[in-house]
Amino acid sequence: MKRYLAVDLGEKRVGLAISDPSLTIAQPLKTVNFKTTKKLFQEIEGLITSYSVEKIIVGLPLTMKGTYSQKTREVEETIRLMRERFPVGVEAFDERLTTVQAEATLRAMGKKPSRERKRIDQLAAVHLLQCFLDCRSAGRG
Repeated sequence: MKRYLAVDLGEKRVGLAISDPSLTIAQPLKTVNFKTTKKLFQEIEGLITSYSVEKIIVGLPLTMKGTYSQKTREVEETIRLMRERFPVGVEAFDERLTTVQAEATLRAMGKKPSRERKRIDQLAAVHLLQCFLDCRSAGRG
């Protein structure tokens, strides 16, 4: 069965999450250090094969007002390159507040977000993917 892969692009780290085969539940996968786009794409390529990924969901960093910033345009360029490189669908999805949700999740677990940067990136990707899956099942995605 196919799965979806969520990518939360950051300047230093990239959080990754994967869906279950029924496309219902998102789970953390890993955090990779962002060095170059080439290395990131090699990592994603391996995950596409290993997990039978059918679609990649990339967090689009809109401003709180829903407008574009320089970072939004940079992520859109990365999405364009992903669409050219990968033989699967690549879709942008609003990622506003996913990091805030991830930090709240860690606090609820009794963890300090400042000491859990890698987990924050993974959890942000989980929140992104879970929201995408929920919207999709509700007919809004």
